[in-house]
Amino acid sequence: MDSLAWNLTAAPAVSYGDSVDDVGNGDEDERPSDVGRNEARVLQLREDPEIQEEFELLRRAGAGQESAVRWLFRTHLNRVHRTVSRILGADDPDVEDVVQQVFLAAIKGAPRFDGRSKVSTWITGIATRRALDQARSRYRRNRWKTVTESVGVGRAAGRPDTQHHAIKEARAALEELTPDQCSVFVLYAVEGYTFKEIKEMTGVGISTLHARLKAARKRLDTIVSGSAGSEGVGGDDGAAA
Repeated sequence: MDSLAWNLTAAPAVSYGDSVDDVGNGDEDERPSDVGRNEARVLQLREDPEIQEEFELLRRAGAGQESAVRWLFRTHLNRVHRTVSRILGADDPDVEDVVQQVFLAAIKGAPRFDGRSKVSTWITGIATRRALDQARSRYRRNRWKTVTESVGVGRAAGRPDTQHHAIKEARAALEELTPDQCSVFVLYAVEGYTFKEIKEMTGVGISTLHARLKAARKRLDTIVSGSAGSEGVGGDDGAAA
């Protein structure tokens, strides 16, 4: 795992007690050979009693059943909050607002959920797109923001205060990525989703996701190498990991 990703996963998840496009899955880059595997996976999901129960609870939440809405919120709050905060930044003042938007979009979009993925994957996709919308808006306003402190994300974990500092530096490094690069890096290297799952969440083709991840890693290598150089270690721009 990337050292930056490790530093981010070391941070604990935080608990906090609508547009149609938010709820779709993209078909970009889907090859004919993928269709059979996708259909088999859908059949497997539909034959799993626990997953079917989740589908039914989501349907009830969409119909306004209070207990089902509470289930949706209680079950997926940590996941949604973690996804949004890692794209926007843990201390971002808009995180809670975006989290609320995600659940509103999920409830509104529940009747259109087609059961082709797990509910957790589906709602993470909504969270990713909502956070990306917010991040892109901010990125346009702060496109030329510069790094004001060293990044030093390659160090191994140490004492709690040292580890906390590494997490802070890792998050600062992510701010140097474009929103699209940041989201694919977080979802793949930090959260551990596959490219296929990220495609379902974002509607972006797998080849494009690969390119964005490569660009993100190259940019992060440049940041880390620059930080090491400022400390007298030296280093170049680095190729993609």
